[in-house]
Amino acid sequence: QFIDNFNAKYGQIPDDVGALTWDATNMALAAIQKMGALSGDLGKDREGLRTAMASMRGFEGITGTMSYDGKIGDPLKCAVIVKINDAGEFTFHETVCP
Repeated sequence: QFIDNFNAKYGQIPDDVGALTWDATNMALAAIQKMGALSGDLGKDREGLRTAMASMRGFEGITGTMSYDGKIGDPLKCAVIVKINDAGEFTFHETVCP
């Protein structure tokens, strides 16, 4: 669905950065929704968002399932390893999960 919608709007297939950006944006939105109403205290709201992000588990994005391990940083998710063959084509090699 994401690829079809992106292609219809922009006339090209999205690259990996576009897909990862989509996932990051939707994961942040899910955390904002999870934290509930804003208090109006910037420090408190930032901490609430940080806590909501750090507690996310099993977020289903278009690039895979992601979770945080209670720390802030990159989410944990599987990575796809590709090889470039002699013709310069990308081919699937394996998936590695943390």
